[in-house]
Amino acid sequence: MKHFLKIYFTTILLFICIGTVSAFGYVVFNRDAVVFPSLKEIVDTVKIDEDKNLTPLERAIKNSSRINILLVGKEHVRTDTIMLVSYDKEEKKANVWSIPRDTYYERENYDNRQQRKINAVYQTEGIEGLIDAVEHVTMMPIHKYVTVDYDAVVSIVDLLDGIEVNVPMNMRYSDPFDSPPLQIDIKAGVQTLDGETALKFLRFRQNSDGTGYPEGDIGRIKTQQDFIRVAVKKALGLKLPAVINEAFKHIDTNFTLTEMLGLATGLVGFSMDNLQTDIIDHYTKKMDNLDYVVPNEAGIKEYVYKLYNVEPEDTLNNGLIQIEDDTTEKNNNTEDDTKDE
Repeated sequence: MKHFLKIYFTTILLFICIGTVSAFGYVVFNRDAVVFPSLKEIVDTVKIDEDKNLTPLERAIKNSSRINILLVGKEHVRTDTIMLVSYDKEEKKANVWSIPRDTYYERENYDNRQQRKINAVYQTEGIEGLIDAVEHVTMMPIHKYVTVDYDAVVSIVDLLDGIEVNVPMNMRYSDPFDSPPLQIDIKAGVQTLDGETALKFLRFRQNSDGTGYPEGDIGRIKTQQDFIRVAVKKALGLKLPAVINEAFKHIDTNFTLTEMLGLATGLVGFSMDNLQTDIIDHYTKKMDNLDYVVPNEAGIKEYVYKLYNVEPEDTLNNGLIQIEDDTTEKNNNTEDDTKDE
């Protein structure tokens, strides 16, 4: 079985804590040394052509102080976690939108069935290609990105003296061919996971006997989103500077330090009650004997319109992305049995 690391909490951790600690430290010791850019100035780095007739949504995006950040968890050249964070400075609210790695994304001149999954984009087209793909799927502009490798997981969790979670099932899986060999044996129930065990918890897809999350990859994402909340809440404490120092060893971003400080001013006073996690609206489909998560354009469009407080237009294609082969099926709480190959 291939690697299947999911490190959602690390990327969200970076989003909230990097800016916050930097701002507090910098403001205390250098109160007059810098003029922070506003989030609007950051957002304006992504321009919408003012010469054309803007739709209501385009106008709302152009005038919004929201900043949209692509968060990517990766192992070497492969992306294993893709999320879009949209932070509203005025409301002090953050929406985290998870994009499953098996999301269908068709690209010209990429005919291999594995290359039609969104997690294959980074390896061939880099971060700019992935930004284009996520903008296409989510219908939202991306202003900044942060990538993080999974090596940060163990050390950050240990710095936090572990993370308490409710393990939803007995997790027992063995893969002697993994590098290094993987052995997962975690009992169900509430417990505090150290770094190594937390990494195994995040890697878990299914037991050796084939049982696992009833909703497949979507069920795993929901469990890990709960993990995000616990980790972020615990990180916003006295150990935050140490967490930042460790996290910076494993990230790449196009944020400048000044922009980070500007973002941080908007994060001061952020409440975990204002962190909402979602998964893109979708349905599942098997093509060429491979399972895909296909974006539901109408549902995604409705989400984006609500995010920007715009009255929605007519839905697209009755909520389906039309694919020529096989029969499409809309996601009405359909079980997601997506498997990695």
